[in-house]
Amino acid sequence: MTRVLTPRTSAEKLRKEAKRWLKAVRAAEADAKRRLTAAWPTAPAEPGLRDIQHALAREFGCESWTALRQAIDELAQTGSNRADRLDRLLRHGWDGDTGIARRILRLHPDLARHSLFAAAVCGDLAEVRRRLARDPKAATRTGGRLDWSALAYVTYGRLDAENACAIARLLLDAGADPNFQFDDGWGSPFKILTGAIWLGENAHPSHASADELVDLLVAAGADPFDLQALYNIGCVGPDPHWYEVLWRHCEAEGTTHKWSDPAAGRPGGNIEVNTLDFLLGRAVELNHLPRAEWLLEHGANADTLQVFRNQSVHALAQMSGYRDMLALLERNGAHPAVLEGVQAFQAACLSGDEAKARALLTADSALIERPEPLLAAAQFGNDRAVALLLSLGAAARNLGEDGISPLHRAAQSGSLKAVDLLVAAGADVDLHERRWNGTPLSWAVMMGQPHIAERLAPLSRDARTLGYMGQTERLDAILREMPEQANATLPDDEGPTPLFVLPGDPDVAVKVTRILLAHGADAQRRNAHGRTPIDLARDQDFHEAVDLMEATINPV
Repeated sequence: MTRVLTPRTSAEKLRKEAKRWLKAVRAAEADAKRRLTAAWPTAPAEPGLRDIQHALAREFGCESWTALRQAIDELAQTGSNRADRLDRLLRHGWDGDTGIARRILRLHPDLARHSLFAAAVCGDLAEVRRRLARDPKAATRTGGRLDWSALAYVTYGRLDAENACAIARLLLDAGADPNFQFDDGWGSPFKILTGAIWLGENAHPSHASADELVDLLVAAGADPFDLQALYNIGCVGPDPHWYEVLWRHCEAEGTTHKWSDPAAGRPGGNIEVNTLDFLLGRAVELNHLPRAEWLLEHGANADTLQVFRNQSVHALAQMSGYRDMLALLERNGAHPAVLEGVQAFQAACLSGDEAKARALLTADSALIERPEPLLAAAQFGNDRAVALLLSLGAAARNLGEDGISPLHRAAQSGSLKAVDLLVAAGADVDLHERRWNGTPLSWAVMMGQPHIAERLAPLSRDARTLGYMGQTERLDAILREMPEQANATLPDDEGPTPLFVLPGDPDVAVKVTRILLAHGADAQRRNAHGRTPIDLARDQDFHEAVDLMEATINPV
């Protein structure tokens, strides 16, 4: 009979059960052997702990121990009671996890019939019809922990790709407010339409039926001049599609003047500019050329300010080395911003104007000592500008704010050429900046630049990150020379020493653990939450690593 997982099933208890089972098998206990054969007829004659764990997983109907752990985690994530599951379903589109919400709905499909809000967010068209037929005014009410209307749950939800528009029509026909809005806690008005488009700084995906939903909502009276939606659109990619959609709706209503009227509001910042100009500042900052072109065609001022920098967009484009953006602005009437000092020097270097850069440097030799130009070139991955600045005498070890180096910025950018140039010029591969205490290697790992991490790993002595990467040979070599690095401490509440931050692969984690322990790593060290490396390894099911660590505390 297949065993059944419950919210009370504990991975730790199952690990202990597997160890007891293995001990019984090795003691030749008949019941233990029969149980193994029943669970896994082709089990090895002399099984190890992993084999027993595999058999235990099969007892629960899982294909592997990893699958069993995932099933346990899934059960834990989806909540231990109905109220918690329902809450996760309703709020997933705002501050939750869509993947977890999908799993909840798959495991507990009846939750979609709990309320009008649940039916709306889950796409249960029949349940929405049933509830509205019984109580049409329900469409105008709010509920759930977020206190949203059912229509808001439709547009912010990401579980339903089929029935959202049909459900939205039913709700609107029943009196739902297409301009319902709520505050995000920062004074920003998020509306029904905002949810359909979403995007924003965290790059939330648009609803699968976003175009049709937006058309439907505007037809029902939603204001297409949605400042928060316009801000969110400007955060993600260069495509002006959503600007065009909202502009088209404003045009049909005769309200396109709002885009160029400062009194109509703007999506952000404290400088009084109109919405078109605000959005142009964002497009120039992010080098979103098609978006900038669209905005200029629709009336944005090529001489506007980037409101968060209080700097003209022309000056910003110059200092960023965005030559195509600069040309676009000038074709649209921008008056060339006159830069002086380090700003002029940075602009010359990032645009590749060596003659001008040398002339400025001749006039003021101290410019080469300023960190900003090389930091900007590295951040943008502009290897030509990096090479030029280094040839002019810029120091690869000259640091910016919080001790961040050009090599940190180059690692962030993903430019292998920029990294190589800075390393060759003497950049400190193991420098810890002060903001997050990261090295260039750790920046490359954490910012998703694996090719940079592979390039820096053979040069680095960052034992913590080398261990996390699973660079066992390099880690061992470093610790043989510098064994104190096995307990090198960073002000990290979760993982102060390398033993807390093992790689994700359990086999590699064992190898790294063995190396760290061989060089004196302390398995009893506690983090800010009172937990040890053993506790964290156990959470990740690194049972062999746990055994190794426990053996250093209680040697046989």
